[in-house]
Amino acid sequence: MIKFRRDLPEGAHLLVTKNTLMVKATEGTKWEAISECATGMNAWLFVDENIASAIKSVKELQKGWAKSGVEVQFTGAVLDGKYIEPAGIAALEKLPSRKELITMVAVGIKQVPTKLARATQGVPLKLAYGTKAIADGESDLIKA
Repeated sequence: MIKFRRDLPEGAHLLVTKNTLMVKATEGTKWEAISECATGMNAWLFVDENIASAIKSVKELQKGWAKSGVEVQFTGAVLDGKYIEPAGIAALEKLPSRKELITMVAVGIKQVPTKLARATQGVPLKLAYGTKAIADGESDLIKA
């Protein structure tokens, strides 16, 4: 467990506590939905922003423990105050990291002026090609 805690990505914290203590601590907060999965033995994983990398770390732990005969499962998650079933956690694993999101936004912002420049440059070029075709007598529509 210590090695697992050390291998967690930055912003992820693992907490082992009694379920009743966790339920009482989350009452009246946005984490109150966590009480739905507060049964049996639990370790609570709190993640700031890198949700996907934290879930991947837990998946690696599950694989390692499965080899030694210990079964570890997600019992649920809470995201923005809403409870997520164990089946929905797989979708969280596919979420992009903050750095990837910033990259996607930057690329999108950069593409707007580039596409606009290409579009505005294309109109005069096509007009010039058309004028040259008419002047050279290569146009089928208009003769010079």
